[in-house]
This record gives sequence, structure tokens and C-alpha cells, in this order.
Amino acid sequence: MGDEVNDAPDIRSSVRLLLVGEDERSARRLFEVLERPHGTHFLITHVPQVDDALLKLQEASFDVMLMDLSIHEGYGLDSLLRARVAARSVPIVLLTYHRDETLALKAARAGAQDYLTKGEVTPELISRTLVHAVERHRILDDLTQAQQRQHFLATHDALTRLPNRYSFLEQLKHSMASADRDGSKLAVLFFDLDGFKAVNDNRGHAVGDELLQDVAKRLKRMMRKSDLVARLGGDEFVAALRSIPNERTVIRVAEHYRSEIEKPYHIAGEESWISTSIGVSFYPGHGENPDMLVRCADTAMYRAKSTGKNQVCLWQSEMNEEAARRFEMINGLREALHSGQLVLMFQPQVHCATETLVGAETLLRWDHPTRGLISPGEFIGMAEESGLIDAVGDWVLRTACSTVMGWKKLPDLRLAVNVSRRQLDQPDFADRVAQVLVETGMPASRLELELTESLAASEQSLATLGQIREMGVRTAMDDFGTGYSSLTLLKRMPVDMLKVDQSLVRGATESEVDAVILEAVIHMASGMGLDLLAEGVETLEQMDSLRRRGCELMQGYLFAKPLPKKDFESIVTAPDAPWRLPILRPESWAPPDFSAEPPPVTIEEPPPGEEVSDFPAMLPRTGLNRG
Repeated sequence: MGDEVNDAPDIRSSVRLLLVGEDERSARRLFEVLERPHGTHFLITHVPQVDDALLKLQEASFDVMLMDLSIHEGYGLDSLLRARVAARSVPIVLLTYHRDETLALKAARAGAQDYLTKGEVTPELISRTLVHAVERHRILDDLTQAQQRQHFLATHDALTRLPNRYSFLEQLKHSMASADRDGSKLAVLFFDLDGFKAVNDNRGHAVGDELLQDVAKRLKRMMRKSDLVARLGGDEFVAALRSIPNERTVIRVAEHYRSEIEKPYHIAGEESWISTSIGVSFYPGHGENPDMLVRCADTAMYRAKSTGKNQVCLWQSEMNEEAARRFEMINGLREALHSGQLVLMFQPQVHCATETLVGAETLLRWDHPTRGLISPGEFIGMAEESGLIDAVGDWVLRTACSTVMGWKKLPDLRLAVNVSRRQLDQPDFADRVAQVLVETGMPASRLELELTESLAASEQSLATLGQIREMGVRTAMDDFGTGYSSLTLLKRMPVDMLKVDQSLVRGATESEVDAVILEAVIHMASGMGLDLLAEGVETLEQMDSLRRRGCELMQGYLFAKPLPKKDFESIVTAPDAPWRLPILRPESWAPPDFSAEPPPVTIEEPPPGEEVSDFPAMLPRTGLNRG
């Protein structure tokens, strides 16, 4: 047997009914009918005319309206339409003298939920009809709200509640048509937040999300009602400004936006700072459709970012050529990864006192079919931008380890491989390193991963480095002295070696300031128990300067340029390897004595405009930074 169905569900203890148009006698009779026991209690308010009903709807709320189409004030459907406009949230049921299907259809189109014929009304029928009208209206209302939510989600960003790319492009199309009609100009501004990733990494995604919401609020607050603003995704926003008189005006406005965005943000009890790079394009002139305008503004933003960040840049036609070259390079790099155009070079790392080879740094090159060997400085940035850096980095690590394991004459050689921040930020990077070591048979102690100071600033990076060191893999901070030189960060970072940047190596033979900085770095590494290696050693004078200060590990053109993997083993194991030549051995040399207090150093003021590192000021007050 099936479940019993209640013909008149009790949707609530009482239903508020507004009765419109019945005479007093008919209304009283209807009251009596609805007061009979049938499962639902009706609270009835009676008004004779539609105008009275409209006033009542302003004073109180009702669940359903029962309306007599035979009221004397005019054609009934006109009254229904007036009531429907004023009371969209209240379902309407009609009373008629005769059942008329044509009239019923017209009434439904005018907004009625149902209709009843006066001669057929019974307590059960009218109660069921009214209750079902309320229930149907609620279902339709819920459906309408769901459709509205679905449409909102399809056209808006869920986090910031700003329009999304699709919605922005549709609205921009209408704005461009309006500009064509009235002969005005509009500008598109493309925003990319500088430093957002660091906030996300250091303070977590919850703080990053709140920061994006605050940026969206600032942008929306600064825009006029006629302007458009949207979030494209990630940390990218876009705006369209209508009725812009000239380029000078929009640049001034964009500079105002830039300065407002870089003001501090107070989130979770702490201050956060970011800046923004803004690209600007104009219509008419810079694009014939919304996609082109946004693309030009994006290209200009990329130029602003690549030339210093936190600035405004107006699109110029030559930027498209640059963007096209970048696109061609990215596609070419993708092809190079799969067609064997990427090659590895290896540069020896030597211990000058013992004249022995201690390691080799892996250096990536792109053997381009038409341009020849391309250095990584020209394509690594694009690899990171396009997301190819993960695949490139994995290829470099696996190929380098396989190569070293094939050098039988160098069983103890340590291999240094550079890693990118994107790799370190991947939660599974340590697992991928472990997998490469297993597949190639490379001992973990022979692998050293190099990173720059700024790469290891995030909590994820620090955690990944900790996992890697637990495996026995060494870590080195590359280009030390050129980044933030944060001693707090260095104290937190799990590193085994500092690699002194070649600018300090070169400067130590030319400037007293650089010499003091170099001595400070060497002394600090010694005190912290870290190995120290100098990069870019090119002259005997530089080598002698380093050795006198206590640095013995070096690499650079003085010893050997980067060597192809097929030649490396035979060249570095030869008796006449460059670091074994007598010319590299000073006639008299003794290691420095750090136990003695060095004499004070007088530092001459640098010429005006010359940048001077304040690194010594960050060290403890010792003889190394007196003067």
C-alpha cells in the first residue's frame, strides 16, 4: 500500500489571507467557510477594492491574496495586473462566476497562481487551493533565487563578489558602443599585485584571501558609478573608466589608485603591505574589441612589472612585438623540453689550498636551432611565468644526477643544482627529489640544491628545505650579498653553504667598502659553521684577495668556463687542470688569524650616487665593521 497523501498540507499554523473585492455578505460567508475545521487556520483581512489592497500590502505582510474578478472598478484582469506589480511576493488566487479556460489562461499570464469558480467552492477546495498556491509560490520563489544565485556565480568572483572576466568583457562591449555613440573615450586599467605571493606564503591563504577582498573594496570605493571593475583571477584586477578626456587624466587617476593600494592593510592583528603594477590601454585607438583592449592593458602591465614594479605604464605599439616574442619563446621552450634542445653544462668548484676538485655547478643552456646557445637568464623567467619551470626543473635534476653517476673517475664529486621558488613551493618537491635519487642511484650526500635569498622566504619553502636536509641533501644560498641579506632569515634557513656573489668578489679588489663587506661575510660564515664558496673568480688578484681573507672554495673563469658534460670528466681529471698550475700558488701565504683583533678600517666616502650596501651595519659590533 502506498503512503497516504494529505490533500491540504498544513504548511504553517495559520495563513494570512487578504480578501479583495467581495461584498460584505459574500465576505462573511467566505469567513464562515474558512473557519470550518480543515487543518489550516486563516487570518482574513477584507478590503473592497484593489487600491485598498495596495495600501494594506504596504502596512502588513500576507501569505496569499484571494481576489474577485467581478469587482466593479473596472476590467478584472487590469486589477490583477496592478496587484501583481505591487505584490510580487504574494501569490494571487482568483474568484470567478464561471469556469472559462480562456480567462484562466489570461489570468495565469497576468500572474495568478490559480482560480476558483464561486459555484464550486467548498471548504476543502478553497482551503486546499489557497494552501497549494502559497506552497507553489514558495517553490517558484526558491527556484528564482537559486537561478539568481547561479547567474551571480556565473558572472561574479565568489571571493570578492566583483564581476568576473566574462561579465566584465560583456559590460565593456556595451561601454565601447556607448563611447562610439557619444564620441567619448574610455580607458582599461589592468592591475597586478606586487608581493601578493609573499603575503600568501608567509601569512597563509586565509590572510591572502582577506587581502584580496580589501583590495577589491578599495578599488570599488574609488571607482565612479559609471566605471567597471572586476577580478580576473589570482591577484589580477581590471577596470574600465568611461568618459576619459585624455591620457594625462587617466595616468593621474591610475597613479592615485596605485598609491591607495600600497597603503598598509590591517589583517589578523598585523599590517601587510603590497603594491601594484598597472597597465593602461585606450579606446578608441588601442583595440577594436574588449579582448584586444584587455590584452593591450595586460601587455603594458607586464612592461610596468618588468621595469621595476609599482608603477603605471601606458600601452605602446612596440609592446605587442615584445609580447609576441615572449609568446614565441614560451612555445619554443615547450618544444625544446620535448625535442632535446635543452643541454647541461658543468662548472668546476675547487679547493685552492689543496688544488682539488670538490664539486660542479649544473648550468642550463637552451641550444636553440637558429640562435645557438641561450643562457637561462633569457628564458627562466618565462618558464616560471608560463608554469613550465616545474617540468624544466625536474628534467635538469634528473639529467644532472644521471650524468654525474656516469663519471666513473669522479666517484665523490658533489653536484650543485639550482632550484626555483616555484619548485620549493610545491608540497611534493621533497618527494620528487627523493624519487630522482632512487632512480639514478645518486647518494643524497653528493647532491646540493642552490637557492637565492629571496627564494626561501616562505614557510612552505623553509619546510621543504627541512625535509630535503633530513634526506641528507645539502643546501646552499646562492648569490649571497645581493638580496635582502637578512640575518634573521639566514638563522632560520637550513643551509650548509653560502655562495658569495661575484659582485662582492670583484668589488673587494676595487673598493674598501666591498672589502669590509666580504670580510664580514667570511667571518660570519666561519662563526656559523657554514661552508663558503666564492663565485665568479676571474683574476689572480681576486683569488689572492679571497685566500688572504680565509676563503678557499671557489669557482669562476680563472679555473674553467662551464664545460659540456661529455668533456667535463676528461678535462677536470687531467694532470694539467687549471687549478693545479703553479701560477695559481702564491709564493707566500698563510691562513688568516681570526683570534686577533684586526686594526680599525677607515672607509672613504663613496662618490655621490654610488650605491653602498648597509650589510655591515646589520652585524654585531666587532672589529670587522668599525671605521
